[in-house]
Amino acid sequence: MIDRAIKSFVQHRVGGVIVINEAGEIVYTDPRIILSDHAKKTFLKRRPSMDDERCWELSDMESEKYYRVETGTVSEDGTRLQCHLFTDVSDYASLFKDISDYSKHISDISDFQKKILGKISQGYDACLPDLCELCQATEATLFMETGEGDEVRVSTFHQRLQSYVTERSDYINNLLGARRFELSEGSYCFLSERTGNQQYALFLRRDMNFNEEYFRETSVYNVIRLFIENGLLREKIIYESEHDKLTDLFNKDKYLIDRGEKFGKPEKLAVFYFDVNNLKVVNDTQGHEAGDRLIMKAAESLKNIQTDDVFGYRIGGDEFIVIGIGTSKQQADSLLATWEDAMDELNKNETERITMACGLACGEGEYDVEELLGEADRRMYENKSEMKERLGLAKR
Repeated sequence: MIDRAIKSFVQHRVGGVIVINEAGEIVYTDPRIILSDHAKKTFLKRRPSMDDERCWELSDMESEKYYRVETGTVSEDGTRLQCHLFTDVSDYASLFKDISDYSKHISDISDFQKKILGKISQGYDACLPDLCELCQATEATLFMETGEGDEVRVSTFHQRLQSYVTERSDYINNLLGARRFELSEGSYCFLSERTGNQQYALFLRRDMNFNEEYFRETSVYNVIRLFIENGLLREKIIYESEHDKLTDLFNKDKYLIDRGEKFGKPEKLAVFYFDVNNLKVVNDTQGHEAGDRLIMKAAESLKNIQTDDVFGYRIGGDEFIVIGIGTSKQQADSLLATWEDAMDELNKNETERITMACGLACGEGEYDVEELLGEADRRMYENKSEMKERLGLAKR
């Protein structure tokens, strides 16, 4: 009876059959179908009702099988039997999963690229949090050469982004020269490149959840490299637009911007005006190269008093201004003494000696910034006249 029922149900179909009686008992199992105990319980629980004919799916995780099941009811000799035709579609399911995984991979990479490119105007280390998230890394560290040969900027992301500058060492030199995917103290090199005269290297620290696939993905590498090098290029463009090429001090355009924005009206402000003496005479008698050397030497002396709150600008051919934000009169006098010592040091054993006139004006509490600037300028010219008289310098 069961054989006739199966033949009646299967006809031209291909697959294995399980037959259940009206009591819900399995009365026949095709030997080609081997279900795990858990899958068998799931099958009995999920099977359609006796009168329901439909197709459905059953997965057996233990045997790693995936079945398409066609269910129908057959009556033989007055007995109703429920037949289930099992077709093994594991290979198709695996292929579908691969396609699904690949689609997710493409989607993840595309979303990541959009997110990174959306930050293209930010600093070159702004990509670290997103790279950590994509690769499920616990930490990202970027080592970047600075303009100073003995210093390296280190940017680290671990819950939050931090940056600091440290002295170059053999250890950091080894990191900058690491190869891609190389392991160093628990972190793996994501990239190690050079752009222009700057070398940089990026490392990721991994744990059990680390996504090796995305870590090795070429398109991820390319967009991160593009982001970092674009950030470096943008910094270079901004730097060159704000700095005087000859002296490396801030230029006049930067001074005019800061005068309107950065200076504002702090509680204390110190203004130093400087002017190189006899630059025109040097240019006329010794040539402009000698004059340029004087200007560079003047700038070198001013760099000795620059700090995070003291800014130096070249605002003309031989004119310089230094602004101290929050600088008291006592602090300004100390800076002036430091500058004078730097000038003396620069003039030691030098055939091309330099002298500079200086005017200092300080404001505190209630003061007018424009009046302060004018007062410093006036005092500089007074000092220049006195120096020319005292040193016997040529007058314009």
